[in-house]
Amino acid sequence: MSLRPLSIRARLTIWYAGVLLFILACLSAGVYVVLQASLERTLRAQLDRDIQTVATVVGASPHGAGPYGHLPGDILFAVTRDGRLVYHSNAWCRTRCLHGAEIEPVDASGVWRSPKGVDYKIKAAPLWVNGQGFSVTVAEDTSLLEGTLRDLLVILLLSIPCAALLSIAGGYFLAGRALSPISAMASKAWEISAESLSERLPVRNPNDELGRMATVFNQTLARLEASFERLRAFAANTSHELRTPLTAMRSVGEVALRRPLDAASARDTIGSMLEEVDRLTQLVERLLGLARAESAKTQLPREEVDLAQMASSVSELVRVLAEEKAQQISVDVREPATIRGESSSLRQALTNLVDNAIRYTPAHGHIKVGVGHAPDGRRIIEVEDNGPGIAPGEQNRIFDRFYRANNDGHSRGQGTGLGLAIARNAVEANGGRLEYRNAIEGGSIFCMSFPA
Repeated sequence: MSLRPLSIRARLTIWYAGVLLFILACLSAGVYVVLQASLERTLRAQLDRDIQTVATVVGASPHGAGPYGHLPGDILFAVTRDGRLVYHSNAWCRTRCLHGAEIEPVDASGVWRSPKGVDYKIKAAPLWVNGQGFSVTVAEDTSLLEGTLRDLLVILLLSIPCAALLSIAGGYFLAGRALSPISAMASKAWEISAESLSERLPVRNPNDELGRMATVFNQTLARLEASFERLRAFAANTSHELRTPLTAMRSVGEVALRRPLDAASARDTIGSMLEEVDRLTQLVERLLGLARAESAKTQLPREEVDLAQMASSVSELVRVLAEEKAQQISVDVREPATIRGESSSLRQALTNLVDNAIRYTPAHGHIKVGVGHAPDGRRIIEVEDNGPGIAPGEQNRIFDRFYRANNDGHSRGQGTGLGLAIARNAVEANGGRLEYRNAIEGGSIFCMSFPA
């Protein structure tokens, strides 16, 4: 049976409490060791001072190095000569358990334990008075040192569990506060659906990590909302464009059924219906081509494409359409330009641009296809006309599907509005860019640019 993974909040709490307890344990151990060493140094220094005091007192004693005697004071000391007790303090006398300290050994740390269980720190040193040699033994009760360390140890041992409980509670609370924006974002994300893509995740602090994550998600939602809006508009426009020829065919058929038809009338009726069918077929083919271009998952096959040759062939292909409107088409090859791309898709894109120029350029107009290099080295092919141009407010929508720009309130053409969208997808699929700008002397310029 596998254990259920812990939540992020629980894991953060455990890590927070564990790190805090580790730091507290190290700090407590350090305090205990430092205090113990400090107290022991103080005790040793006191023993050294006691020896110096005893030496001074014995040297000034009226007995000198005379017989056995008592000396006043609270210092625990005894002076021996040749194993015989010569001097001792009144305090030593009162603490009779220390009598055995003169002859009984002490442990490696210099501590002697009396029969009553009291520990004394013992230190012995030689002493010379008036040319005579003595041995001085001093003692200090270690009860105060041991009591201080014992109290400190109890305090530390009691504080660690309390700190553990406080760190767990505090860590759980802080982790909850830190993760609360995620809970708020998750709740809001659960409410967002395809019908409410305009809503956004809450952003408390856009400068921290969670705020930046929420900002990125909101940008993603904005892109999804825009995509859904384009999809809805595409569906509506497609329905409208498909309904027009279908309605026309239905009308022609209903009119034909209401009256008797001779062979000529039937031929006219069928011809009208075939025109609408042809228009419908072209629209469906353009939609399929656009869908394939947008959903392509593989790279297009690349080959060497001569832009000048492609411009000449496309111009010759559509020249008959320009002659119907008494228009002129010229090809201006300023510099040879060759790129690597898929020739058929690029040819289709250029054909759409030139056809678009012919449709929107008035009669007796001029269309120029230019080939050359941009200042940054990119290879370009431009289609320029001297038509009415495109208003600034419409330039950012001309590449939208089914969009047909207007000029002075009149439709600029009767196309499907898919040519520029198909051209842009084809150019971008070949690693290039399709851009628009107004000509200086009026008209439009569509520029396809590709890396050298």
